[in-house]
Amino acid sequence: MRRCVALLSLGTTPGLRVADAQLAQLIEAAGVSCRVVSVPIGGVGRLRRHPAATDLIEALAARHAASSRAVRDADAIIFSATTAGYFARPSVPYAIRFDSPAALNRPGPAGAWQRIAERRSLSSASLLLPWGAAGERAVTPIAAGVSCIVVPFAVEPLARSPLGASTESPEESLSVAYAGYPDKRGLDLLCTAWARVRRPGAKLVVAGISRERALEFLTSRQIAEPEGVQWAGMLAREQWLELLGRATLMVNASRREDYGLAPLEALAAGAALVTLPAVAAYEALGLARELAPALVGASIDSESLTTAWRAGLGLDASARLRYAKDAAKLLAPYARAAVAAVVAEEVLPALLNQGGARSPTATKPTL
Repeated sequence: MRRCVALLSLGTTPGLRVADAQLAQLIEAAGVSCRVVSVPIGGVGRLRRHPAATDLIEALAARHAASSRAVRDADAIIFSATTAGYFARPSVPYAIRFDSPAALNRPGPAGAWQRIAERRSLSSASLLLPWGAAGERAVTPIAAGVSCIVVPFAVEPLARSPLGASTESPEESLSVAYAGYPDKRGLDLLCTAWARVRRPGAKLVVAGISRERALEFLTSRQIAEPEGVQWAGMLAREQWLELLGRATLMVNASRREDYGLAPLEALAAGAALVTLPAVAAYEALGLARELAPALVGASIDSESLTTAWRAGLGLDASARLRYAKDAAKLLAPYARAAVAAVVAEEVLPALLNQGGARSPTATKPTL
């Protein structure tokens, strides 16, 4: 009989849902059964208007979901976010997978109880599975002695020219941005910078938000809608990847990145990454700085984004091709085969064998 892992999926964002589905596939491919157990929030979800209340509601919902038979009968449990494990008391080995812990994304008094609850749940876990190196660094001092294995989100290159939709002329280019949660994603900074860098033939497509919602947000910031923006709204994953496959630049104006799937996907698609130095566990920031420092803003403001964006638009065809090839090399640890090997050879043995015990000095993948 196959061993079974229950994956308690909080799934509150599209990125988390995609990541949970991918992890479940990798577990199944390794020969272990994986039950994905969703966490229904219900009508009380309407009260999620402040981070402290949001986290409490989601943690309580996760505790209720963890009491289901599908979870209780599993050989081990993986919580897909630190929030999901705040109030958990599993009787079997459990791991916590996370993009950014409360230690990073819940600073100040408003995040006090979350940081306390997180410390307890992380310290009691059999295994910690951060998405990236920044998350690992953040939990090391608060969960000393608990083994940590980095399991990144797997990205694959798209089958297309690394030059995307661009031609030899930098005047003909497609910039793509994502602006779900517009304040966090810096939609105001994005539009202000676009109004400054826009040139004939250049296009900007913004996904993740409708034009109506975008204009409501911009009006609240006393910013007029700039010309030449196409509002793509929420896209199916296939549509999003197709858009990245045509892009010359991915422009990330985020003030905070809890991991940043979109920038990594853009690099895998062959687009150059123009970005601000978002705080928290921004995985692609180090890669972007290594690839082309001029395309990374010096600070989180529209002036810095304008400077970096102009540098991106100034890349010629040979520079874009060189950038795409260098990015492909840096993304080797994020390839699906590499991540699958980590899950099969490190994560599952550590979680399922001998109660999940593992030496804290065990070798971890280098990212």
